[in-house]
Amino acid sequence: MANLARSAQPVELDLARHKGRVPVELMGRANFPPIADTPYVLTLPGHGFMWFRLAKGEELPAHRDERPPRDELPILVLFDGWQSLFRDRVVPWRIALAEKVRAQLERDVLPPYVATQRWYAGKGDKLKRVALVDSAEWGKEGATWLVTLARAEREQGDPQTYFLPLTLMWEDAGEERLRAMQGATIARIRQQARVGVLVDALADDAFCRALVVAIGTGREVRCAQGTLRFVRGSLFTGLAGGDYAELPVRPLGAQSSNTVVAIGERLLLKAYRRVQPGINPEREIGRFLTEIVPFAHGVPIAGAVEYVASDGTPTTLALLQGYVDNQGDAWAYTLNYVEQFLEQKRGGTAPVGDPGDVHGGYLALVRTLGQRTAELHIALSKKIGDPAFDPEPADARDVMAWARHAHESASAAMDRLEQRRSTLDASTRVAAELLLARRSDLLNYVETLAPSKAQVMKTRVHGDYHLGQVLLVQNDFVITDFEGEPARSLAERRHKQPAAKDVAGMLRSFNYARYQALAHATVERPDGGRRSCMRIAITRKARRFMDRGTTCGS
Repeated sequence: MANLARSAQPVELDLARHKGRVPVELMGRANFPPIADTPYVLTLPGHGFMWFRLAKGEELPAHRDERPPRDELPILVLFDGWQSLFRDRVVPWRIALAEKVRAQLERDVLPPYVATQRWYAGKGDKLKRVALVDSAEWGKEGATWLVTLARAEREQGDPQTYFLPLTLMWEDAGEERLRAMQGATIARIRQQARVGVLVDALADDAFCRALVVAIGTGREVRCAQGTLRFVRGSLFTGLAGGDYAELPVRPLGAQSSNTVVAIGERLLLKAYRRVQPGINPEREIGRFLTEIVPFAHGVPIAGAVEYVASDGTPTTLALLQGYVDNQGDAWAYTLNYVEQFLEQKRGGTAPVGDPGDVHGGYLALVRTLGQRTAELHIALSKKIGDPAFDPEPADARDVMAWARHAHESASAAMDRLEQRRSTLDASTRVAAELLLARRSDLLNYVETLAPSKAQVMKTRVHGDYHLGQVLLVQNDFVITDFEGEPARSLAERRHKQPAAKDVAGMLRSFNYARYQALAHATVERPDGGRRSCMRIAITRKARRFMDRGTTCGS
């Protein structure tokens, strides 16, 4: 599309025949809103030009928000604010009414909202009920929130617990504020003559600021059964400054299993949506690298919000970190670098010569990444007298456990491939059938890889280390997200491992980047994209530089 005029021009296009496809802008690869039956509206600047690929759902980046729009919001009728939900907080003749409102909230209002959120881990599982298992009404005059732990009860599978703070936003809050929270609106509410909406409080700037203020004061709030504890870190003052209560709040990037907001350009508030009782590894390792063995290339911790059950078991609900001004993560940088190189190859403008010279600038960054990875593991291998962190020699039981895990992972991958065989295209199905036919050989081979005797130290590790977990900062890197693999239990994520686990994860990430770039190239230019990519030697060279950089840490 091109605008030949000097001034900006709007346009409405009839694209109904492409309904459901998503325009992907080819220069910056930004996803535009999906096409519907209604005219597609665009505005082009003067002499502006836009070039789109109309992508199918399976061709889109994983971070795209797939939530379908909710056609009609349910209506929740209250009679006394938050008290309307609790039978023990109302006068006796209103107990039955409170039970009815609570049942409507848990069975009709919350399930459709939770089911469409990216942080809901039970994709495809129908929700029967989202029950409030504990809560605290918290806030100040004119702005109160209900901070809840909610249990998502599914028709199949075990229930899951989520951090789901709520706010009541009445119509007098102002049109702009209500519009800003439209995507987090759960239901319409009515109380006598007042009308408004029930909103996920993590979309409320005032709530996010209140969390930071509570961390700064180190306060506690009693719940019905447990306690909300706001924990101030030793670096809070230096990271937050003196005016943190007035800083602007903005959501940061695509939301996934967590909700992340920036507080000015000083702090980052990371709320864990699906929560598990126990010690959170990101908070634990973050505090270790911030206060015990300082690591300059990690994200500093300023504080946390935790729920302490009546038996004393902690559950981390949110983490407050220092804000890191960055140029994006290493995954996006690497993918962009490789794709630009492919474009140069197609256009005949790519530099020629030894890959080490052609890609010297990029490989210098990879060398730095290897160095920072080594320094991270040196810090994590310090002996400080804490059994949760002190390095230990691996023994035969560790080797057996690692071998069993590798065997189970390979078997599970084969199972998934078997289940999806019928959905594959013809050529991929042939390759899949060849692999599945040798399932026993592959699993037997995995069992032979375990050494008979371990000669390695095990320490705490990152646990989910890849290019997306490191931020590019002025030709250097800051390592983030020590949460581990979210699908695993907290106990599993806290297990000590060889440092080589993180190195292997990063090397695999380079390989992913290579094939992701190939996929983009062949989708947009099937004529020759594959031929160009096969001549790329970056992955192999990156492995060499990573090996050099991580020798001291592994």
